Amino acid sequence: MEEAKRKTISELGRNEPPPDDCCPICFSSFFAPFQAPCGHWYCGGCIMEYWNHVAAFRPCKCPLCSRPITNLTPEPTLYQQQDDDAGIRETINNVRKYNCLFAGGFVLQLLQLPLFLKRLIQAMMDPDRPVAYLSRMRLLAVLFGALYTLSPFDFLPRFRYLDAIDLFDCSAIAISFSLYFVGLYSRRRRLRRLRQVAPIPPFEVDM
Repeated sequence: MEEAKRKTISELGRNEPPPDDCCPICFSSFFAPFQAPCGHWYCGGCIMEYWNHVAAFRPCKCPLCSRPITNLTPEPTLYQQQDDDAGIRETINNVRKYNCLFAGGFVLQLLQLPLFLKRLIQAMMDPDRPVAYLSRMRLLAVLFGALYTLSPFDFLPRFRYLDAIDLFDCSAIAISFSLYFVGLYSRRRRLRRLRQVAPIPPFEVDM
């Protein structure tokens, strides 16, 4: 334990990943390496994929020490390499958006609101997590319905058995299930396309 702490402290002073180390996620040589606040290094693309699958709306935790990663620092040479490599340039842009979400101030977070909405829709379309955000959507629907009821505005259609809160609630349920079925259909299409592209092994005929 003490040895791991000493290693982490020594890594905090580095500007580049250790030459004899590899990415803890893909176990390959570092590609576009970034350093977490805890001192551990990761491929920029690997840590972004890890964030996409583990934590949608909060900073991901370091896979090695479980500390929150609120800011990722690139290796200094990456800025010179991005002009010649589109992959490095895209990784730097993705990490910059991540840093704006969790390390920037209120204005930067407000500018990244479209990214939050995009991630919310992607998370709600995940077939492996059916209606994972349904309770949150319904809670927001009740809040919006209450605000609409208390406001002087009256532009929603009136229904005999539905007030504003019920209308927002039903809309949230319909949107959640619609996005789930869209994600399920998209996955089926991708799997069908993969089966069509995958080579068919030749049949062996015993003589």
